[in-house]
Amino acid sequence: MPPKNWPPSLPYLTNPAYSPTLTPTHLTALHTRPQETKDLPPNTPKGPSTLVKITPITTLSHPANGQSGLFATKDLKPGTFILQYIGEIHATPLTTNDPPSVPSESEFNPQPQKPDPHADSNYDLSLDREMGIGIDADKKGNEARFINDYRGVAERPNAEFKEIWDSARKERGMGVWVLPEGKSGKGKGVRKGEEILVSYGRGFWGARRGEEG
Repeated sequence: MPPKNWPPSLPYLTNPAYSPTLTPTHLTALHTRPQETKDLPPNTPKGPSTLVKITPITTLSHPANGQSGLFATKDLKPGTFILQYIGEIHATPLTTNDPPSVPSESEFNPQPQKPDPHADSNYDLSLDREMGIGIDADKKGNEARFINDYRGVAERPNAEFKEIWDSARKERGMGVWVLPEGKSGKGKGVRKGEEILVSYGRGFWGARRGEEG
């Protein structure tokens, strides 16, 4: 069951969806664990997170006024795993004859490259820049799609995206973590009622296109 304030027109996912654009090469990369990747905590619930809630934003000065944000339901310590970013895992349009993982009539008759349907998405998070793999929560996903950028809201972000490894699915993914305390001590955690905020900068949103987020 979707969480409160979830858009009724969007499918709510508890596991990533796969796009037909994923080739066997992409799938091999997706199911190969990179070094120094953190594990998805084994006690992570399948379904709505108890640590956050989707809340409509009505503050006029907020850049996302009239939309929604993700807010903490309890105090979260520095370095805490919040939730996984779930959406449709996809690849950029085919540029080789490597057939897609989901058979289609064009599998053995490659067509000219099509425009990337995810190019203009505001919810497309880069998972593997070199392989052109992303996670797009524009048309389906979970609560993490409501995380806003800190700019215009706070002095600095209080959370970050970091790659994770789902040992149960043997699959790469992206998680949302409270910023660690760090040497500077700037990571103070997130207090109950505070909005979860990240930096959309280079390396995440739109990074597979080599652009600033």
